[in-house]
Amino acid sequence: MGPIEDRIAELERRVARLEEPPADAPPRPVVTQAPPLDLVDLIRFRAEGETRPDTVMYGGAVTFEDRHYMWAMEHAAGEVADANWARAATLFERLGSGPRLALLAALLKEPRTRRELQETLGETSTGHLYHHLKDLQSAGLLIQPRRGEYAIAPHAVVPLLTIVAVAMDLGATESPQEEAE
Repeated sequence: MGPIEDRIAELERRVARLEEPPADAPPRPVVTQAPPLDLVDLIRFRAEGETRPDTVMYGGAVTFEDRHYMWAMEHAAGEVADANWARAATLFERLGSGPRLALLAALLKEPRTRRELQETLGETSTGHLYHHLKDLQSAGLLIQPRRGEYAIAPHAVVPLLTIVAVAMDLGATESPQEEAE
């Protein structure tokens, strides 16, 4: 191996040591499927002593093949209510496109090459494909692990699934064209 490969191997060993739990650490609890209201109970617990909970939380744990994602966020409701919602509109605009959502869905389980993504979109031109990919990258949703290959940024997997789940829960229905089929 060359000097770069040696340095990478050493970094991988160091990261592996950092990720190991300490020898005296208590065993991790086994998590079984919990009722959905456990999140509501957690919010109540965190807000204990307040007259009412003032928290917005979301999170999840997802595994695709050998990739594991865990994500949890908590915000004070007032911060979200008073935030600049125009920033959110920019992301919603980027996600509000059938081809972009198709690209994200295709990338959810594994990275894909430009050619595979082109096939996903069908008759879309290469220029349109790159336009969509560039926009999703600039939003921080996509990364390029290798040249010509795209993947969803690890920090975006659970939030994207959450956005889709929320859309489904808020009553997103099939389009009239899909209902006719």
